[in-house]
Amino acid sequence: MEVIAQIYPDRIVVSHGERQTALSPSTPFTTRRLLVGNFSPAEQCLKQGLNELGCIGLFKRPRLVIQPMAMCEGGLSEIEERCLMELGLSAGARDVRIQLARA
Repeated sequence: MEVIAQIYPDRIVVSHGERQTALSPSTPFTTRRLLVGNFSPAEQCLKQGLNELGCIGLFKRPRLVIQPMAMCEGGLSEIEERCLMELGLSAGARDVRIQLARA
């Protein structure tokens, strides 16, 4: 099962097939300099989105494609890529791929 998570400033849109849900955390995760500057709120938001779509469970762990949709001009640094990988894995994905949006 492949799930796409689009990361916007303080908002995550999770989609699988034709199903989609958009979530905003109670505590902002975006800072002035980083799309994901506060890890825990982003993790909880992504977990909630995966749960709402029924993509994670006892024996269900999706492949996750994370698409940063802002603050990635000129590409991502190693730290930003690792943060997004860790975000997906800690939210319950078995495999995470980072895909930059095309302009």
